[in-house]
Amino acid sequence: MAFISAIRRFSRLKEIVNLLMKEGFEEIIQQMHFHTPLLVSKISLEPKNKQTTNIPVRLRRVMENSGGALVKVGQMLSLRADLIPQEYCDEFAKLQDAVKPFPFSQVKTIIEAEYKKPLKDIFKEFEEKPVAAASIGQVHKARLKTGELVAIKVQRPDIKKTFEADIDLLYYIAEEAEKYLSELKPFKPKKIVEEFEKYTEKELDFLAEAKNIDIFYEKYKYSPQIKIPKVYWEYTTSKVITMEFIDGKKISEIENLSKEEKKKITMTVYKSIVEQVFEMHVFHADPHPGNIFLMKNGKIAFLDFGIVGRLSPDLKENVEYMLVGLVQGDLDLLLRSFQGLGMIEDIDEQKFKEDLFEAWGEFHSSSLKQINMKRFFNSTFEIGRKYNIEFPHNFVLLVKAVVTTEGFAKQLYPEANFIEICKVQVEHLLQKEQDPKNLYHNFKKGAFEFTTTLRKFPQDLRTLIHLLKTGTKVKVEVDHKELNDLTRELDRSSNRLTFGIIIGGLAITTGLLIVADLSPKFWSLPIYAWISVALIVLLSFILAVSIFKERRGEEE
Repeated sequence: MAFISAIRRFSRLKEIVNLLMKEGFEEIIQQMHFHTPLLVSKISLEPKNKQTTNIPVRLRRVMENSGGALVKVGQMLSLRADLIPQEYCDEFAKLQDAVKPFPFSQVKTIIEAEYKKPLKDIFKEFEEKPVAAASIGQVHKARLKTGELVAIKVQRPDIKKTFEADIDLLYYIAEEAEKYLSELKPFKPKKIVEEFEKYTEKELDFLAEAKNIDIFYEKYKYSPQIKIPKVYWEYTTSKVITMEFIDGKKISEIENLSKEEKKKITMTVYKSIVEQVFEMHVFHADPHPGNIFLMKNGKIAFLDFGIVGRLSPDLKENVEYMLVGLVQGDLDLLLRSFQGLGMIEDIDEQKFKEDLFEAWGEFHSSSLKQINMKRFFNSTFEIGRKYNIEFPHNFVLLVKAVVTTEGFAKQLYPEANFIEICKVQVEHLLQKEQDPKNLYHNFKKGAFEFTTTLRKFPQDLRTLIHLLKTGTKVKVEVDHKELNDLTRELDRSSNRLTFGIIIGGLAITTGLLIVADLSPKFWSLPIYAWISVALIVLLSFILAVSIFKERRGEEE
């Protein structure tokens, strides 16, 4: 079995090498030591005119002709403008996932193996010809015994093994590329393959996709404008998804739409993306026109939730800063959002700021209607590549979602502007920041973090002193007794400061509770306010006694 796998791997490598040769990448093949009689065929040795087309186009053709995992790698890379130049992303985005459908006999075998029932016992009708086919699976239209019209997404037979073999080979090629092609090292080929492996693992788990669909279904099931298909969980497994059939047409295939219809579609999709990002914190990461349908009842349906982005609290906060900075033309807030992504290390910070402000200068002086999100993020990622900054994966997915949406919306209804629509969200964010409950929450969080830092400070200082005294790289002569006195004094001071901050926090909390006018009450004031006042008095007394004892000790 291992021998057969090795033969298949060698055959696949030979196929890829010859495709690269055919597209004029002979120099790269030689540098990677793949230029051997065993790997290179005679046809591939014929002279090529490398100048007829540019490198991104030729690479896209290699991926297209090789099929399998390489098409998916290209599609994944089209999302990564932070890793590769934009012209490569644009070209790889053209990769088509359409392949020949696999026979119905195999579809039937897979479904019956997954359901452990004959097909006729589950479905009243089942169309043998698929309505769509791609590299991962294909979709069939059917009707359940209970009467519901459904779409059945069935995974291709042995697709997992096929992709695993290709990924194994890609790791080998990536290692050789890093070894022999120094110019590719900044792009981190092995890391790209690692990311692709995770990306593929998610796509091959249909249960994960079904869960994603369910999240959006619960959000929009009562929406008058948006439709998400319902998942039939009793007929869904890791290899088969059964969902409500969407009767509509892809936006990309609709002609003769009125201006009003184009406006409605564009505004609905724009508002939905904003809602997903800032309210749900989960968003459709691939909202291209082929995944968005216009239904007969006028609703907009989102399909294909294989790629979904999620915003952590920290990432959400920095995306909000970025949005407010863009809308208000605040470059300092934009810089803060960029730094908040937490991926900036070992750089000339002043030069970095200058480069960012220069890149963002045009957006600072532009009106909101003139701001193009693709240009903004392209300039941002260009700076990122220059300083070798690694962006969070979900931030990159968010950028892709926004840029993709803006791209087709500009063609459909150019008058609409994404950043203009975001103005409403910015106003909502600013109001939210000024809300007393939110102020209290932020203060409580900040006070907790600050007091935690203060409490850790004496221990951190002791650790630093220990490192300075014992370190091999830095040697410092210190008076041990004086340092002990210093740490004791810092302990006392930080404890007092902590008490002061807590008392101040409780005073602000008391004010907010009185303004909030909460029930139950005692003597016209909320009981919680009285509790807060009691805590202030108690802590103030403890602090006063502590200071009095310390002074008496010093006098004695």
